[in-house]
Amino acid sequence: MEYKVKTICRRDEIDRCERFEMDHYQWHCVVEPKTYGYMGYLKGEGFYVQIRTEETDPLRRCKNHHDMVCKDSAVEVFLAFTEQGREISNDDMYLNFEVNANGAMYAKYGFGRKGRQFLPDTVYAATEVKSEIDETGWTMSLLIPEDFLKTVCDFSADGDGKDMYCNFYKISEDPDIEHYGSFSPIDSETPNFHLPVCFAKAIMV
Repeated sequence: MEYKVKTICRRDEIDRCERFEMDHYQWHCVVEPKTYGYMGYLKGEGFYVQIRTEETDPLRRCKNHHDMVCKDSAVEVFLAFTEQGREISNDDMYLNFEVNANGAMYAKYGFGRKGRQFLPDTVYAATEVKSEIDETGWTMSLLIPEDFLKTVCDFSADGDGKDMYCNFYKISEDPDIEHYGSFSPIDSETPNFHLPVCFAKAIMV
């Protein structure tokens, strides 16, 4: 599975990018909110992501960064990186950005699932993460800074450095609205989004 990443010059061009749908709902789901989004390379800045979910009155108790927003209702962006030409593994470097409808974000990076660390506060600020609620749902947007990707992941959008993989999720672990949706399906008997081997290859176009 592949996702084509188009280069854009302005954030308001994001809907010209390839649309992804988080329509693979797995495991136990009480609800399955329609959720979709776009990711583009914002020239000179990094990867800009916008996700829309048709979920009215979303659960949003968390208000601070580092809070476990998956206990609310959240959308998530995962990016993984490996050496060019080598198959991705679950022990490779990956980043996870998890955001609720308050704009609170839980974001970490590291090799594999263990020993991960929070993004520096300066990177949190640089993402300019925000969520906006309206009558029919809510929309999340954020920027994944290019300089951070270069430093931590050895990735450059010009083709130098490592290959990139991606997945996008819709989740709530709250029993009343529990759901697990993804763009690229996950091969696991139990809920687990931290599996880069199941991510889609991101292709710069």
